[in-house]
Amino acid sequence: MAQAADYGAVLAGAQSEFWRAMEAGIEQAASDRRVQVMVRSPMDDDPRTMSDNLQLKLVQRMIDAGVKSIILAPIPVTGIATPVVLPVPVVFVDRPSKDYRGLSTISTDNYEAGRTAARTLQGVLPRGAKIAVLRLAPDVVSTSAREKGFVDAAKQLGFEIAVDAYIGHGIHEPELAAVDAIKAYQERVPAQPLDAIFTPTDFTTLAALRAVDTLSMMPRPKLVGFDYRPAFKQYLQSGVLHAVIAQDAYQMGYVGMQTLLKAEAGERVPPSISIDVLVLTAANVGDPSIEKKLRQYQR
Repeated sequence: MAQAADYGAVLAGAQSEFWRAMEAGIEQAASDRRVQVMVRSPMDDDPRTMSDNLQLKLVQRMIDAGVKSIILAPIPVTGIATPVVLPVPVVFVDRPSKDYRGLSTISTDNYEAGRTAARTLQGVLPRGAKIAVLRLAPDVVSTSAREKGFVDAAKQLGFEIAVDAYIGHGIHEPELAAVDAIKAYQERVPAQPLDAIFTPTDFTTLAALRAVDTLSMMPRPKLVGFDYRPAFKQYLQSGVLHAVIAQDAYQMGYVGMQTLLKAEAGERVPPSISIDVLVLTAANVGDPSIEKKLRQYQR
């Protein structure tokens, strides 16, 4: 931490387009206010991140370097008493946390976004349709809320959750786990193919896409993904993806930095601020207004 900065931001990853877009939003808000912000993240999907509390160590290094306050996309801590008391103000982005105390949480309404994802199948699939929910991991608050929202709405629409499995973090491992979960269903109920698959992140969406290709599933289930990456535009236009729920990560980061500065100036900030999502389909992904919003993922 050689370069001094006024403020710090510690996200939950750096490789995903989502986190890169959020970092850009944080940095732009800091630039607009002529302050310096230092952004750091643990390695995406490193198993030591939780077991060794790597994110908390990054936070502590920033505090030692003299930052006034911190934006945090909190990863659960292990083996220490909570809530962790930090000597500087904290604003959460992407998810709330019980492991720290925060002034405000800037995030997607993940439960409602999950319900929105399920509604993209309304009128497309009949009641009784067989759905697979390929979850991320049980310890992630944001994705757990998306998954619950999707399942609750899918059941209300009369769909059956035929596969419900965690496929985990990473790139290759989730694909293998997705193949195993789908194959187990196919062997159990060979006469009833899956009608749709829901995944709560961009990496799990890619895993599901590859699993469907690996298994040569016909008819092809309708894939509803979450979080956007540029390659998804072509998948939507070709029908490989049925729909994608895209968060506004740039705006989330921008508002997070704004909120931190307002709190420092003595303004009251709301305990939570919800950032709207985009519902992307083949019908709208090429619209100029949508493309303008998606440029944050091409930085």
